[in-house]
Amino acid sequence: MNEQHKTVFPIIAALVVAIFPHTGRLPLWIMLWCGIMWGYILLSSRFKWPRPGKTFRRVLTIIGIAGLLFTFSRRLDQNAFLGLLAVMAALKPFEMETHRDRMITVFLAYFIVITSLFLSETLLIMIYMLISVCVTTAVLIRINDPGSRFKANFKLSALIMSQAIPLMVLLFFLFPRIEGSFFGLRFSGAAKSGFSEILAPGSVGMLVENDAVAFRVTFEDEIPPASLLYWRGIVFSDFDGRRWHAQRHVQENDTLPEGRDPVSYTVMLEPHHYRWLFVLEMPAKTFPQAVLFSDYTLRTPYPISRKMRYAMTSYTRYRTGPENGRTLAESTRLPENVNPRARQLAADITTGATTVEEKAGRVLDFFRNNEFAYTLSPPRLGRHSVDDFIFASRRGYCEHYASAFAFMMRAIDIPARVVGGYLGGEVNPYADYLIVRQSDAHVWVEIWHPENGWMRTDPTAVVSPERISDGMRASLMPGELPDFFDRKYFRNLSDIFQRVRLGWDVVNTQWSAFFEGYSYDVQRALLEKIGIRSGALDASLKAMLLLVVLAGMIIGAYAWFSLRSPRRKSDAIEKYYARYCEKLATTGFARKPDQGPIDYMQYVSKNRPDLQNKIAQITDLYVRLRYRDQASAADLAKFVEKVRKFDPAPVKRF
Repeated sequence: MNEQHKTVFPIIAALVVAIFPHTGRLPLWIMLWCGIMWGYILLSSRFKWPRPGKTFRRVLTIIGIAGLLFTFSRRLDQNAFLGLLAVMAALKPFEMETHRDRMITVFLAYFIVITSLFLSETLLIMIYMLISVCVTTAVLIRINDPGSRFKANFKLSALIMSQAIPLMVLLFFLFPRIEGSFFGLRFSGAAKSGFSEILAPGSVGMLVENDAVAFRVTFEDEIPPASLLYWRGIVFSDFDGRRWHAQRHVQENDTLPEGRDPVSYTVMLEPHHYRWLFVLEMPAKTFPQAVLFSDYTLRTPYPISRKMRYAMTSYTRYRTGPENGRTLAESTRLPENVNPRARQLAADITTGATTVEEKAGRVLDFFRNNEFAYTLSPPRLGRHSVDDFIFASRRGYCEHYASAFAFMMRAIDIPARVVGGYLGGEVNPYADYLIVRQSDAHVWVEIWHPENGWMRTDPTAVVSPERISDGMRASLMPGELPDFFDRKYFRNLSDIFQRVRLGWDVVNTQWSAFFEGYSYDVQRALLEKIGIRSGALDASLKAMLLLVVLAGMIIGAYAWFSLRSPRRKSDAIEKYYARYCEKLATTGFARKPDQGPIDYMQYVSKNRPDLQNKIAQITDLYVRLRYRDQASAADLAKFVEKVRKFDPAPVKRF
C-alpha cells in the first residue's frame, strides 16, 4: 500500500469529525454532497477505482459553488462561509497525489474546527473542539510518518496539546482583548429564535414547541412569585385587522417609571438576533449597552448575536409616568370595517361603566363566563379574526386572548397595546437560578389609566389561571403538551434525564460566565491589580514584558523537561530481559557492556549450542518488542513466559 492510500482514511476521518457539529446547520444537499464525495474517495482507494480528472473536478466545483449561490443568495452569513468550506473539503481529497495536497487538506480540517465557534461557545463545544484538534493533529503526524501506528500518533498529538495548554491559558488571560467585536464585524445568524416584530394568531403557540433556553436569571435575593415574573421584551402597537406590529420608530425615553419593591438580578441572554432585551417589569434603571424607549422596552444598538450578560433592577409594583397625546391616539387606532361584531360587543357589555377598571373588568368577565378554552390547537381564523375567535371558536392561546382584549379596549376608546415577552421560568435547584425557555413565551395587554399610567392586564389569567401560577405544563391538556413535557411514558427515565440536564446546565452556565465573561473590562481590571494601567506607555511595556517573561518561563520549563537526558525507565521488557541476562551470567556467560542483544545471542550460542533455539526465540521477541512498532501484547506475554521458564543450567548426564 503506497503512502497516499495509507493516509486517505485518516484524512477523511479528520474532516468528518471536524464537520460533525454543523450537521444540523448545513443544508441537507451539502451533507449528502460531502457523504457521496468522501464515500467515493474511500471506495476508490479500497478497490482501485479511477479518480475524477481535472476537468470533471472543475465541473464539480462549479456545481458546488452554484448550489451555494442558490442556497445563500438572500443572506451572506457564517452558514454560507461554513457551506463553502464544506464544499471545498468534499472536493479537495480528490487531489491528494502529493504530500503538499495532503497537508492542505488537513489544514482545511483545522479551519472547519475553528468554525465551531460560530455554533456556540459552550463547554461541550469547547471539549469537542479539543478532541477534534487532537484527531486532526494525529492525522497530521500520520501524514508525515505513514509507517507508524495511529495509536502512537494520537498519543503524541495528545502530548503536544497538553504541553500547549499552559501557554494557551497564559494567552487567554494576558493577550490584549479588543473592546467590542473583532474589527467591528458582527455576524448575524440565519436562525432567529423567540419573538419577531409581527404577532399573528398562532405565532406564540409555535414557540411552546421550542425547549431552547431564552435566558437565565440569577437574583440577588429570593426569586419573586411566579405571578410577578413577567419578562418584558417587545411592544406591539399597530393592528392591521389580523396581526399586531411593533412600531418601527419608537422615541427614546430618559424617564423611568416610579415603583416599589425593587428586585435586583443578572440576566444571561442567549443570542436571538434582534435588538430587544428582556427585563422584569418594570425597569428601574438602564445600563450603558441598552437604550430605554418610550414604551419602556430596552434595546441594544446592534442585533444580539452573542450571549449577553447584564445586571438589572426592576420594580414589581410600579406606576408609569404621563404619556403624550400622540401615543395615546395611536393606541386607540383600529382599521375600518374589521371585526364589526367585536366592536359592538365591547360597546354593549361596557354600557353604563364609567371607569377604566370597570370597563376592563366587564370584558374580562365576558371571557371568564362564556366557556372560552385555553389551547395550543385552535381552529383557523378568517379575515375578521377577532370576531371568529369570540363568536365562533372560543379556543385559543395567549395571543388570541391578548389580541381580542386589546381590540375591544380600543373599540371603546381605551388606549391599549400588546406586550410580548416571557412568563415564569424553571428554577434550577442545583444553583438556585431561573431558566426561562422559549416555551415560556407569553403576551399580555397594557391599558392606559389616566391616574396610574399603563397598567398590565393579562386576559389569560381569567381563562387559565394555572398558566400564571404554575406555568405551561399545568395550563394545557396532556395530549397538547410537546414531547419534552409529556412524562406519561418512561417517567423514571425522564426524571433522571431532567436532573442530568439541570446539572449540566449549571456546569455550562458557570463555564459561560467565566469564559464569555472575561471581557476587555475584566482583563483591564485584572492588569490594574498587578500594577499595569491602561493608557500609559510604561503600562504597555510592562504588559509586554510580563507576557514575554511568563512565556519564556513556560518554554524554558518545557525545554528543560524535554531536552534533558531522560532517565532509563525500568519497564516489563527491560525487567525480564535483565532477568534473562542474569540467568546466563550464573553459568559463566555474563553480558559485556558493549554487546547488543544480537551479539550477545551469537556469543552464548557459540559456546552453548544446546541453548541456541531458546536464546534465539527470547532475543527475537526482545528485539521486536523494543525496536519495532508491530509488536503486540501477545508478544510481550510470550516473552515474559519464555524468560520465566528459561533454565540455562547444563543438563546432567548419567
